Amino acid sequence: MCIRDSVTPEFRDKLEQMTRQALKGDVSTLPSRYELKVIRKDGATLWVENIPTLVQYRGKTAILGNVVDITERKKLEEELRRTRIFYFELGKAVNLSKRISEFSRRILEALAKVIDYDLANILVYDPDKNVLFPSAQINYPPELESVTIKEQKVLKGERKVGAFAAFQKKPVFVEDVKNHPLTQYALDLCKKYNLHQIFAVPLVSKDNLYGVLEVIVKEGKKLSREDRDLLTILSDQIASGIGKIKAEEKLRFLAQRDPVTGLYNYRTLQEKLEEQKMRAKRYNEVYSVIYLDIDDFKSCNDIYGHAEGDKVLRILGEILISSLRKLDSAYRYGGEEFVIILPHTSKEEAKEVAERIQREVYRKLYSE
Repeated sequence: MCIRDSVTPEFRDKLEQMTRQALKGDVSTLPSRYELKVIRKDGATLWVENIPTLVQYRGKTAILGNVVDITERKKLEEELRRTRIFYFELGKAVNLSKRISEFSRRILEALAKVIDYDLANILVYDPDKNVLFPSAQINYPPELESVTIKEQKVLKGERKVGAFAAFQKKPVFVEDVKNHPLTQYALDLCKKYNLHQIFAVPLVSKDNLYGVLEVIVKEGKKLSREDRDLLTILSDQIASGIGKIKAEEKLRFLAQRDPVTGLYNYRTLQEKLEEQKMRAKRYNEVYSVIYLDIDDFKSCNDIYGHAEGDKVLRILGEILISSLRKLDSAYRYGGEEFVIILPHTSKEEAKEVAERIQREVYRKLYSE
């Protein structure tokens, strides 16, 4: 059988050109071997390497081909290529990301360069609450996101793909979304958005669970075995990246926070106050600062002990955090002294905040 009869269309013109050149005897610029895709009789597509030789056959110049199946080698080369691309992007993601949500987003964008998916998301695991939290997603319609990418308890018997994979610490491949027990809770949306396959891989490193990566394709596409194997291989490194950024976030938190109350510390107060002053001057913004302390706090420590005194400080810290807006910030200034910064807040409005805090302190520390 002539190789020209089985070669795929994208290689046919090039092969014809090289054949004509060889039969004319002009072989100086032709490769000694070349790779092609061919279609087998059963319809399967293979990569082959052809090593042609010019021979004389019945008085004419002919080409004798030596064809070798290199499909497995090409698969390995493609896997290595994709792995190199991803590891390069992974390194950038780890170095550039300060928050896990940033890292997760960069990872999903990097995966899009090596896997042809339609939707993807990363859920990050909180071991203290035993819950998966949404971290980043790509291409989810809002309706689908609100139903499928939300907090999930990691419990035995949980009937959601991500939570199930997290609990088992094993990948889950949903080959047909419309006929699988783990997708029935959102079946109508799966049909509406024409979802076909899901691959959920737990992000585990050194037996510690850090989250779950979910990749989805719609009808007309499939997640190949090679795609799934690649995601499984990469999952350990993604998990390690999340672990590294988590540790860095914790260090930054400890560097900025008072360990007893959980409020920002004095050093952070100095930085934020200077920043607020500059903003007020540049943009002519109004802001207020509240200073408060606990009367006779030394007596509390002397009579009841420092453990009880720390309890009072912790309760006050909780009161301040729960009483403020997101743009406000509270600080432990000293032993029993506290400061609150209120951007875009007038003196009269700040007085109302102070009085509200005073009432809450009385309710929690004196009336209970």
